[in-house]
Amino acid sequence: MNSSLTYNSNENGQRGFQGSPTTKAVRSTGQMLSNIHAIIGWILFVVGVFIFALHFQFDHPAAVLSLRITGGSLALSGAVELIVSAFFRRSVRREQTKLARLKAEGWSFPGEVTDIHRYIGVHFGRSFPVYAECSYKNREGKTCLVSSRSFLYENESFCQFPYSMAASGTPSRDQYSASVYVNPYDPSDYAVEIFTQTTKMNFK
Repeated sequence: MNSSLTYNSNENGQRGFQGSPTTKAVRSTGQMLSNIHAIIGWILFVVGVFIFALHFQFDHPAAVLSLRITGGSLALSGAVELIVSAFFRRSVRREQTKLARLKAEGWSFPGEVTDIHRYIGVHFGRSFPVYAECSYKNREGKTCLVSSRSFLYENESFCQFPYSMAASGTPSRDQYSASVYVNPYDPSDYAVEIFTQTTKMNFK
């Protein structure tokens, strides 16, 4: 009787940790850069305006001039950051519009990720931008090579030397899948959608 209970307990334990693979779209590098510049820009702009406004509380010419210069410089720097943020946001919207157009009007092909390339020297905490090289077979059976837009690889392990590929972890192409959308009349007009595979634990 005891052995039977032990067996059932082990069986339930195995079922409790079953995982089902799920996919999700990768994070756009451009979107993240837009958010970072927007946050920095608004902080600098608000602080600059506040410091500039303080000059109304003083009568000393040197203090007034200093507050005006400091506040104006910070506000101007914030405005520049917001312009850069808008540039990245516009670029991301163009990519999203192109992808939506090709999804609706173009041909869809399953892609195979053949390699992942990192932009050496660039990282954001434990994440760094990469792009994927992919291949797909068109309707004539010809193998075509394409490249994806930049996206973020999220390294879960701590990295002491973030600029080193070996230390920060080389992205594995096996954890990614791709779909390629191509203009039927212009093969150079294409978009690559990259997905990362994660395992969702099911507790039964």
